Amino acid sequence: MKKLLSACLTLAVCSAALCLAAAAEEPAVVPEKPPAITRVWGKVSPWEGEGIFLKNDNESDYMNEVVVHVGEAPVVDAATGLPLDMESVKEGDTLYAWIGPVATMSLPPQVFAEVIVGNIPADAAAPEYCEIAGAAVPGKNGEAVFPVSGGGTLTVTEKTAYSPWLTRQIVRMENLIPGARALVWKGADGKAEKVIIFAYDYQGYISWQEDGTVLFSGEKLPVSGRKEKNEETGKDIICLPLRPVAEAAGYEVRWDKDKGAVVSLNGETIFSVKPGAEVIQTAEGEASLSFPCVKENGVTYLPAEDMCRWLNLFTASKDE
Repeated sequence: MKKLLSACLTLAVCSAALCLAAAAEEPAVVPEKPPAITRVWGKVSPWEGEGIFLKNDNESDYMNEVVVHVGEAPVVDAATGLPLDMESVKEGDTLYAWIGPVATMSLPPQVFAEVIVGNIPADAAAPEYCEIAGAAVPGKNGEAVFPVSGGGTLTVTEKTAYSPWLTRQIVRMENLIPGARALVWKGADGKAEKVIIFAYDYQGYISWQEDGTVLFSGEKLPVSGRKEKNEETGKDIICLPLRPVAEAAGYEVRWDKDKGAVVSLNGETIFSVKPGAEVIQTAEGEASLSFPCVKENGVTYLPAEDMCRWLNLFTASKDE
C-alpha cells in the first residue's frame, strides 16, 4: 500500500507522461464540448500501477472502477476542510474525486483529479465541488443563488463561512465570480454552510449580449462584438474584438506587417493572427480557428470560442 501512496505523491512531476504511457494503445479522448466536472468515488483498492484505484458497488455507475491521478490536485479532509495527508489514506478508505473531461479509453479508465476529498464522517454528507457559471441572483433574506457549470445552483446565505485554500487571503461571497471553483459543505436545507474557494485559474471572465455589447469581468468594453454567418453550418458565430479583450485581460497586442496581430504576455508571444486567416500561429505551431479572423474598420475580430481558449478566459453564462 505504501507503494501506491508514494506513487501518488510523486505524480505531480510525471503524471502526464505516466498517464499517456499507460494508455499508449488507447489515446486520450477529449470531447469537442467537454462535459461539466464529474464526480467519481469509491474505496481505495489494490493497484500495481500509478495513481489511486477506486471501486464502488454501483454497477450502473459508468465509472464504478477508475484510476485517479492526483498530480497537484487539492486533497481535502472533509471533516476539517484542511489538507489531507495522503500517507494516512489506506486500502478500504472511501475517497471522492472530481475530474475534468480527459479520460483514457483503457480499462479501468484513467483520469486526472481536479480535487479529492477523504475522511468523510459517517454521519455527514461529502462536500460538493462546483464551478461558478454566472452572476448571482438575489434571493430572500440576503441569500444569493449562483448558477454552476453543468446545471444546478449554489445558494449562499448571510451565515455562510468562506475560506481560501492554502493562503491567508480574505475571501467573501464576492469572490464567487464566474470561473471560480469551490468546495461546498451544505446543510440539510441544501444551502451552503461552508465554502472553500480555490485559486482563480483564468485571466478573467467574459460575456456578451444580443446587441453586441461585450463585458469583461463585468465591465463594458468600448468596442462591440459582431456576428458572422458560418455558410457551411448556417449558424451564427460570435466574434469578439481582439485588442480590447486581450488588453483588458492583461495581454499586450501589437501589429506586425508580416504576422498581423501579435498577442503576448510578460514578453512571451501567445499567438499571432492575420486577417482572413483560418489558423493562428502559436509557439507550438499552427492551430485552427473555428472561423476565419475578421478585420473591419481597423478592428481585428476572433471567434469567441477561440479567443477564450487562447487568452485563458472563462465564458460566463448569458445572465452575466
